[in-house]
Amino acid sequence: MKGRIKAVVLAAGKSTRMKSERSKVLHPILGKEIIRYLLDALRECGIPEQDTIVVAGDNRAEIERAIGGGFRFACQPEALGTAHALRSASEWIAGFDGGLLVLVGDNPYVSASELRRLIDRHRRKRAHCTFISAVFPGDPPPYGRIVRDAWGGVQAIVEEKDATPEQRRIREVNASIYLFDNPAVFPLLSRIGNRNVKKEYYLTDIVAILNRENLVVETVQAEDCDIAIGINDRRDLQVAQRKLGLRLQQRLMLEAGVTILQPETVTIEHDVEIGRDSVIYPCTYLAAGTRIGRNCVIGPFVFLKNARVADDEVLNFAKRTG
Repeated sequence: MKGRIKAVVLAAGKSTRMKSERSKVLHPILGKEIIRYLLDALRECGIPEQDTIVVAGDNRAEIERAIGGGFRFACQPEALGTAHALRSASEWIAGFDGGLLVLVGDNPYVSASELRRLIDRHRRKRAHCTFISAVFPGDPPPYGRIVRDAWGGVQAIVEEKDATPEQRRIREVNASIYLFDNPAVFPLLSRIGNRNVKKEYYLTDIVAILNRENLVVETVQAEDCDIAIGINDRRDLQVAQRKLGLRLQQRLMLEAGVTILQPETVTIEHDVEIGRDSVIYPCTYLAAGTRIGRNCVIGPFVFLKNARVADDEVLNFAKRTG
């Protein structure tokens, strides 16, 4: 694989299980749309906007309003599966001779560090396809199972709806994050059929095809199995807000010297800055755009959005918006 990498983000589709007219990938978590978490991770690992193709359906206009026009866009007119979505980006990738990173747009847990691990293994192993898998300690979510041979090599990815009872007991699942050697893999996409329960063209089927062609397939096991979890309903949104909020608060406490009392009652959105030695009291909501100085006391019962708080200020039982 040559050095340059392009990314394709599969983002077509509405939020049918969320009972919403808004595109699934545009639902906010801590004040930031789901797809923007993913796009930020791509930028952080060195893939610029002009090398990122977003595959959208009739939701292109609302996605473009949210993320800006610096990205390339492709249209998937019908939701016929992930392989069909990738082929919809043919105009941008058919002749590309580098690596193609393919992800789904509804995953806020993707991190730049995991993407770098994927890229590193792909290059070291000179693979034609490397993808991220996740091993769950208990029953896994209803995603594709990784079927391996006796030597640990990947034979196939089998979607849960098409899996046998024995395959459903496999706890290693597909995270839907792939890195392909595009010149080798793109011509094979046309071989993917739709003989499955959902009658869709699954990108996961490319693994078995690559094996039949004696091409190299590798995996990277995720350090955190959350990376395999997409956001499908309001419950998933709530869980993601709690998990990502806890991670953000831990960074503030460990790296920025902020004290957060009863963190389970505090919400801090993305794009919030808090100075060293400030204390956040319970029942406080700090929304995006807020800037708090050093040695402040914020809360209890405070709501701030796009607000500016000077050093040494004490603020409680208050609402302030910029």
